[in-house]
Amino acid sequence: MKILRIALALLVTLAMLYIARNNSRGRPEHIVHTDGEFTFTITTVPKITEHKTDRLALKVDGPPYFGYRVRYRSSQPGNIAPERPADFAAIDMRSENPDGGEYFVDVTAGAKGGQAHYYFDIVDAEGVPLAQFMKDDGAPFRLRFIGEVPPFILVAHIALMFVTVFCISLGAVLALRAGVNTAAARPVLVCLFWAAVAGFLGGYPFGFAMNHYAFSTIWEGIPFGTDATDNKTQLLLLSLLFAVLAGIGTLTRGKIGRDLFSPRVLARFGLIAFAVMLFIYIIPHSIQYSPAFIYLFCGAWTAGLVVIYLVAWQRSRRSAA
Repeated sequence: MKILRIALALLVTLAMLYIARNNSRGRPEHIVHTDGEFTFTITTVPKITEHKTDRLALKVDGPPYFGYRVRYRSSQPGNIAPERPADFAAIDMRSENPDGGEYFVDVTAGAKGGQAHYYFDIVDAEGVPLAQFMKDDGAPFRLRFIGEVPPFILVAHIALMFVTVFCISLGAVLALRAGVNTAAARPVLVCLFWAAVAGFLGGYPFGFAMNHYAFSTIWEGIPFGTDATDNKTQLLLLSLLFAVLAGIGTLTRGKIGRDLFSPRVLARFGLIAFAVMLFIYIIPHSIQYSPAFIYLFCGAWTAGLVVIYLVAWQRSRRSAA
């Protein structure tokens, strides 16, 4: 039975990581878009290693070629608020086919941590606009410039996040069979404790290193920044710490502090932690939200955990008295 529970937790872990990988906005996307008589097809290039060159290839299907120009229009590196895409610098894309159809442009990345925005348009020989290709929401595509992360840092970060997800998944499996006694709740809390340890190491020391090498920054979780990925990691860790501290008495067998909730509730923290992880992993990796939304959502989440903990702590003091 123990092997079965571990196997189930492992399968859930692999499924969660598969969802996170395929839900990432930092991966190339195959996009088809039609504007007027023209249909654009592209596999996006979301990031390029600093100072390296990569090729953007664009397919254009439309009326017979009659001398129109397909252009790649890019903002200046570091522009993160492209309100006026019409002001972007235009570069005529090249084609190895005299009749058009396949176009490309070579793009060289700037220093790591920078970024540019780009889109495509078509104009006739006189410069009259014929078609335009942006994202479905009308915003330009984003191109990030990243640094090379040392293999040790990358492998350690991935391994620790794998352990985090596995421990939460195992805690959820154990919570499904937990009863109302302290002995049943403790294995769940042990899983969440090790998930918090692995999550802290993978998200903070190694996460700091990942950010430094890849983006020339350290940490973008509130109140230090508004990066969605760092804030998702921070919210998950705070939720795990809440569960661990709320059941510290059971976790340490009464040697440190006291529980803030009943054994039944403590056992159910395994399912709650899994629900939080599932919610966080469903949010696309590398997605961008407005700073105001990040501060509001993450601030409310953090404040909510603090308030619940303080209320439960005060009630436990009264009960002990």
